Amino acid sequence: MVSKIKKINIINIMKILIVENNFLLKENFFSQLDLKSNLNLFFSSSILKSKRIIIKEKIDFFIISSLGSKLNSFNVIKEIFDQKPKKKIIQILDKVDDNKHKYSSHYLKKPIVFNKLLSLIIKPKNRVYQKKNLELSNGLIFKRYQRKLLSIKKKKEIVLTEKESEILNYLIKEKKFVRKTDLLHNIWGFNNKVKTRTLETHIYRLRKKINKNFGIKKFIFVQNNSYKIV
Repeated sequence: MVSKIKKINIINIMKILIVENNFLLKENFFSQLDLKSNLNLFFSSSILKSKRIIIKEKIDFFIISSLGSKLNSFNVIKEIFDQKPKKKIIQILDKVDDNKHKYSSHYLKKPIVFNKLLSLIIKPKNRVYQKKNLELSNGLIFKRYQRKLLSIKKKKEIVLTEKESEILNYLIKEKKFVRKTDLLHNIWGFNNKVKTRTLETHIYRLRKKINKNFGIKKFIFVQNNSYKIV
């Protein structure tokens, strides 16, 4: 008798240790992020507990903030790590009396922008990176890797921000109307419960930039809270 072997799908779970005193980051993670995504979060408000978690768990990312009035983020890192860890540390700097530690891979100053923090941790899914420049129907050429838009008619090009480039790349890939929630999820890592004007702001600035430089008023069409390149 031959036994059937069941296929097991192994999901890579990213483990993140967040060390902070007031747990504001904890609240942000639970309120703004879909925790069904592949994240396993650990929270600590003490040096001793942090060390215990590090010994027990294989942490992929450390987010280190201050602990009370005596320990700013620099001192917290100094107290926890005897040597530089192999995994990345994101350091949250206080406004006063705090400096970037040599062990930290990235640092953000308070008050932090949560989606900027997420961008350091989460790689949005379903990104498509074209190898070639793409010619659009309105006479523009999108240079994905250079983050530029070139007008054939005007013989002029503009530089795009990282997020502007990602928005264009995603809309070009889909070739149809894309819902706001899908763009927020795939580019910023937000779930569909998050209320934010981030996307609208980026779309507005991108349209304004294209109209000013190329004279193209109709570029990204909006319909029923969805977007499509004309």
